[in-house]
Amino acid sequence: MGLLVSCAALLAGCGTSSAPTPVVATPTVAVTSEELVGKWGLASYREETDKVRTEAAAKAACTNPYVIGKGAQGGVTMHLADQATPQEVYLKTASDGGVYIGPQGKPGERADRQILSYDKGVMVTRWVDPGVAKRYGTMMFVRCAVA
Repeated sequence: MGLLVSCAALLAGCGTSSAPTPVVATPTVAVTSEELVGKWGLASYREETDKVRTEAAAKAACTNPYVIGKGAQGGVTMHLADQATPQEVYLKTASDGGVYIGPQGKPGERADRQILSYDKGVMVTRWVDPGVAKRYGTMMFVRCAVA
């Protein structure tokens, strides 16, 4: 009988325990899909010492801008690596706070690019796939002035 009472007390205590609170990662980069839509100058670099030169090259590329469009399902339209046609991609935040742009799925997949920084109309990204990252380098997008 004592065992039965102990089990009942133990089970009663289980009913009052709360579920663990899910951990929500704070994004390391604050950007929204709406902020990405528009015209961008685009250039890339491989060495950190080339960032200033690359930003100037990206600004100059606004004469032939890279266009990020608004997606039909809440994402944005951009090219994936080695693809001629843009497709809808989404902002995704990983459990460590890393922010990615890529097709639906888990953040940080091989087809994604990670947003390394976004500040004052300058976005720096790197492809997750090492081979693609090696071919394309670190990509710098600079928001083009609205005409």
